[in-house]
Amino acid sequence: MRREAGYLLAVGFDGTHLPGSVVALAEQSGLGGVVLFTRNCPSLETVLALTAEARRLDPDLLVMVDHEGGRVHRLPPPFTRFPSAAAVGRCGDPRLAAAVARAMARELRAAGFDSGLSPVLDCLLDPANTVIGDRAFGTAPDAVAALGVAFVEAMLPSGLVPVAKHFPGHGLTSVDSHHALPETSATLQDLERGELVPFRAVLTAGCPAVLVAHVRYRVLDPELPASLSPEIVSGLLRRRLGFDGLIVSDDLEMAAVASTWGVAEAARRFLGAGGDLALICRSAQARDDAVAKLGRDIERGVLDVGPVERRRRAIRRLIDTAGPRPDLSVIGCAEHRDLAEEVARRSAERG
Repeated sequence: MRREAGYLLAVGFDGTHLPGSVVALAEQSGLGGVVLFTRNCPSLETVLALTAEARRLDPDLLVMVDHEGGRVHRLPPPFTRFPSAAAVGRCGDPRLAAAVARAMARELRAAGFDSGLSPVLDCLLDPANTVIGDRAFGTAPDAVAALGVAFVEAMLPSGLVPVAKHFPGHGLTSVDSHHALPETSATLQDLERGELVPFRAVLTAGCPAVLVAHVRYRVLDPELPASLSPEIVSGLLRRRLGFDGLIVSDDLEMAAVASTWGVAEAARRFLGAGGDLALICRSAQARDDAVAKLGRDIERGVLDVGPVERRRRAIRRLIDTAGPRPDLSVIGCAEHRDLAEEVARRSAERG
């Protein structure tokens, strides 16, 4: 097994301690990142112990949590519970959005995280789309773009890595990719007028990472979802949009890809399409199968870890230049609670 294979993965797990198998993976084949969820985080003390434990595995490891605000809130009290992106969007104020992003970034950084895997830049173009729903800032591409840029520009100086998702847009579909593969007949021209607007804006603003959706865009690639498609990952995102940052997959255990290709093969296809960091958010077996398959591809010269390492180092420099982590006292502080209440109040006033 080649040591480099694990650097292509970010993994999740069950429990409140790093499993021995994850520690062994990091030691034997490297590890690109870990992702925490509610199941891992019953208390602040547990969160702090886990992020410190992960950091000891490798100082360049990306320590992440899927934490957007609203219903995608993974962390326990005293972390501030911010309203959804839709509530922020209804306020219509990029300065308020930036304040929320800074506050969230300060709390996550203080707790030892490198990224909260946000913001969501999907435009809610299908009212039946419940998987995105209130996770989106709104429906109008220009408005979503303005709020997305505010989030990115506020997060970057804090050292929390913004991750723009779900490229090239999950807002046109009503199917939940956790359960099945959504697809759309949207053309490139449709995307350029709609869902690509926020992504172009945040990439121009310096967003260093993008998460790709498990959605099939039939006109762009009639067979493969965006996350597995060279036409979309390398063609659209890398070449047409000129993005040279870190490309992350959505969780490859989601049925949209796992039920057809299997997790390990989906990881292989995502990385072969031009992606950098494949997310496998729970299954140890799926993780181990992926490491074995990717290791064989590295041995045969099919996969080159070099560009991935370069992009990971660039991300780490971005984090390190932000300076020391904030003090733990910022977590759930009165200023942040007041801000969350202001967003909720102004959103309610606008209906």
